[in-house]
Amino acid sequence: MKKWITDILQEQTHDATRQAKQDIARIGHRMGYRVIDLLRYDDSYESDEALDAKIAGITTGVAHGDILVYQYPSLNSGRFEDFFVDQMHRRGVKFVCLVHDVETFRDQHAPKWINEFDFLNRCDVLIVHNGRMARKLQAAGVTTPMVCQYLLDYLDDNHDADCYYTQPEDFRRSVMLAGNIEKSRYLAEWHYQTPITVFGETDAALARELNANPKVDFRGQRWRWQLIQELPRTFGLAWDGDTSVFRYNDYTRYNHPHKVSMYLSHGLPVIIWRQAAVADIITQNHLGIAIDSLEDLDGAIQGLSDADVNLMITNVNRFGELIRDGWFTRQALQDAEMKLLSPHFEIPADLK
Repeated sequence: MKKWITDILQEQTHDATRQAKQDIARIGHRMGYRVIDLLRYDDSYESDEALDAKIAGITTGVAHGDILVYQYPSLNSGRFEDFFVDQMHRRGVKFVCLVHDVETFRDQHAPKWINEFDFLNRCDVLIVHNGRMARKLQAAGVTTPMVCQYLLDYLDDNHDADCYYTQPEDFRRSVMLAGNIEKSRYLAEWHYQTPITVFGETDAALARELNANPKVDFRGQRWRWQLIQELPRTFGLAWDGDTSVFRYNDYTRYNHPHKVSMYLSHGLPVIIWRQAAVADIITQNHLGIAIDSLEDLDGAIQGLSDADVNLMITNVNRFGELIRDGWFTRQALQDAEMKLLSPHFEIPADLK
């Protein structure tokens, strides 16, 4: 039996679309998985026969009884996703779907490009973000066995140590946000006592508003390596806003934002919405604070004692090593393998 994991090939972007999948593929490779590169392309001009043949060519080494971990969505068409899982099953391959996003939950309606829940029900095991996402999927009719990843990892081993660890004397009670600023247009009206440093790609109009706000230090977009070099030693804010198209903030009830892992893996305590799925991990492990509203931000930060802040910094410095090492992905892949190969195996209580 061989083990395989997919990755996507596309042009480099400033967002985490490419990086999250690439990191997971690299972690899988370290565990003995062979990587299958999926080119992101438009298949609308291809016949069903041509698409089926292309998938067969991409997966030529995958054989009956093998395990294949498919990172979903592949960012190709729904037809591509459907053909891929169906062909793997025809060939007797055990199919694990590692879910990055549930489009139905993110968009607040079923996507037109795929019958998403039907696709997920044709998989043998799902790796989902957390128990909330699993229960939401089950309530929607998804019956495939699931295991949880709990957090995304964020691989990084090519910076100096001071990019990974925060010293208490260097920490400032301010905040920073890095990511797609289109999801955080509220930043233009940032009026809080706590100043904020912002990195990200946005349109010209919003950039002008950010630059005009004296409470905002807008530094524009950065490639991944340079962003890590410039991270200030502050709290990392993980707070998506809603737009006319997407209700990003509500989606955090079920998913784990990639920026949370980026902050934690580089020594930054996190500020998160209290209703977010990741909030309990953050608060129970003293990795940051959870608030109900941004209106609570100033009071929450100023209400922390120096001992509280130092404890968070100590915990984040240690916890970040797990994320940079790929611990959460490794345990999710191992749990998925167990579900496939020995679904009824249990460790006796007196051995735990």
